[in-house]
Amino acid sequence: MNILLYRDRGTAPNSVRQTYQSLKALLGHAYDIIHVDATVLRSEPWETHCAMLVIPGGRDLPYCQDLQGEPNQRIRQYVENGGRYLGICAGAYYGSSFIEFEKNDPIMSVCGSRELKFYPGVSRGTTYPGFVYNSELGARSIPILLNQSLLSPFYEQSLGNNAHAFLNSSIHMYYNGGGYFVQADRYAKDNNNSGVKVEVLARFEYPGICTDETHPAAVVQCHIGQGHALLIAIHPEYDAVPSDLENPDATDALKAIIKDLIQSKVDRKLFLRAVFARMGLQVVPLGHGQQVLMENQILEPTPFYLAMHESATTSTTMPSTFTTLIEKWMEAASPVSKILECTHDAFYLSALDTNDNDNKNTALDLISLTRKQQAKPPIIKLLYLTEPSGNGTTQYRIIPPIHLTPSFNLALYFDLLNQWRNHYHQHQNNSVHFFGNTILYAQVAESTQTLLDNNFDFTKTLPTGSVCLAANQIAGRGRGRNSWVSQNGGLQFSMMIRHSTSYMNAPVVFLQYLISLAVVESIRKRSGYEQLPVFLKWPNDIYGRTGDNNGLKKVGGLLVNSHYMENEFTVIIGCGLNVSNKYPTTSINEIIQAYDRTLPLLSSEDVLAGIIVSFESLYMQFCEHGIGSWFLQRYYHYWLHSDQLVTLKTHNNAVAKINGITSDYGLLVALDLDNGKRYELQPDGNSFDMMKGLVSIKE
Repeated sequence: MNILLYRDRGTAPNSVRQTYQSLKALLGHAYDIIHVDATVLRSEPWETHCAMLVIPGGRDLPYCQDLQGEPNQRIRQYVENGGRYLGICAGAYYGSSFIEFEKNDPIMSVCGSRELKFYPGVSRGTTYPGFVYNSELGARSIPILLNQSLLSPFYEQSLGNNAHAFLNSSIHMYYNGGGYFVQADRYAKDNNNSGVKVEVLARFEYPGICTDETHPAAVVQCHIGQGHALLIAIHPEYDAVPSDLENPDATDALKAIIKDLIQSKVDRKLFLRAVFARMGLQVVPLGHGQQVLMENQILEPTPFYLAMHESATTSTTMPSTFTTLIEKWMEAASPVSKILECTHDAFYLSALDTNDNDNKNTALDLISLTRKQQAKPPIIKLLYLTEPSGNGTTQYRIIPPIHLTPSFNLALYFDLLNQWRNHYHQHQNNSVHFFGNTILYAQVAESTQTLLDNNFDFTKTLPTGSVCLAANQIAGRGRGRNSWVSQNGGLQFSMMIRHSTSYMNAPVVFLQYLISLAVVESIRKRSGYEQLPVFLKWPNDIYGRTGDNNGLKKVGGLLVNSHYMENEFTVIIGCGLNVSNKYPTTSINEIIQAYDRTLPLLSSEDVLAGIIVSFESLYMQFCEHGIGSWFLQRYYHYWLHSDQLVTLKTHNNAVAKINGITSDYGLLVALDLDNGKRYELQPDGNSFDMMKGLVSIKE
């Protein structure tokens, strides 16, 4: 599920930035925060995967112009059907039935009705005079009174008896032009038959321009149908002080605002966390002692480190694959700066250290990677090891020190890779295995898929089967507009495969099905895990169930991109799998625990090694035999769709029964229940909402 943050005409850049940071800090572990514009809200099926729509501060009139009519109708319907709307300042004005902004000012006045009508009354402002567009001149730090009876349960759940120490009756918040909700208490019981019930979560301590209420409403939660609209007239989302207020020449009044906001920072975040929890969102946990709030950290990318594994039948000082790779990098890099410039990244190289030929402990200066806009990081010294295998071969490994890869043990991974190969290929002794032998690892990356997909000059130097792995991703990619929320405990990697067009019976489109099957089989073919409720969803998702009475939840997704050049495809296969991370949905290990607590939990190293070797085995058969019953029977054994009834929104809402996939291009086959007509649906053109039984145009 995604949280959609509106960014288009009228939105204030600083408000968008501050809102994004606060949403990421309090909700980013469970939801991806995606920017959308009016075109998306008007034209795309955004409702299905939206946990909350956020309209931030700015100017209300452009919102009216760009979202009037059908977009507003869809937003209203989305909330009535169980969705969530968050409107801040201008977004709160916009969510009211009527707006009175600077009513008596001939220049500033904006008055009129609004279409969403989440708050059934009037939003009137500015509550405190002095507002100036695109300026902080009218900004204030104002005290807000919290409704403790409504909010205290969402503090006490974790803080217990200490909740009263954090649930302050008055919190200073940033204010700049917001309104108040006129006579909000009259809508507490839907007395006007508007279909809306209003709860006041916070009030202005001082009435401002309001003459008939001592403490007018500043924050309201409106219950509309099955959903919620949270309208906030102030700015609790301002995590950092606005840049205009950080000016060293700031006036005494602005310095006072800064001081107030710094002192109330934790209280504001606790307030936001409480109101989000009250709306049913999965918020970050509360902590203890000095760390009251367990915020999500916005991480910075780290360098990538090279690890390699190779077998040789003769004793050499260095693996041949390694030396070939380094030669390619040195040849491609600038002879002066040793930089391989690509579209988005810069790869910094140093010459090999050839002075020490000791096989056991040879230090090598290798590769590091950085974004172009960042300073060059120091060259990383990696360790080169050889290990006799006892069967006439030597295992050569290049592995960075363990402190550089704290979330993934590369030595353990290579050991498990050998073990799984012995298990899968015990009857294929003559096969050559190389998938997963070369790894680029980062503790934090923007996106492993983007790295390999967008830097083709670099990617083409890598051996086929190379893996790019990150413990955390900042901008993980999914299909279409979707992203993948990545964090510690998850397994997120991309693998590069060169697939020749000479494999006439092995079309490249089937690689997404092979990797999907490899993920599920690598888990369910383990002894004791055969009936584990982990399944395939067409075309490339992994779903699981944590109990007999629990619904299916997505635990993994696959993404495949390809480039064609000189009679071969360079295919980048991306995989994201929740192994042990509880959020954003559930994980493989939670499914295992719910299924049988006596079964061992799985490590990321074990899961990756199993997937790589399972895919390697499937790929060899695929290149030799193409797609046939050997594959389809196994695929259907694990998928969720046999005889499933679906509504084809792409074909006039025809009701059809799923009948499998075609063996030529992997199209989904559905038979019309009324006339038996056969439909063949492309995976790259359609989105399959399994829970609702809908096939629609992909976002």
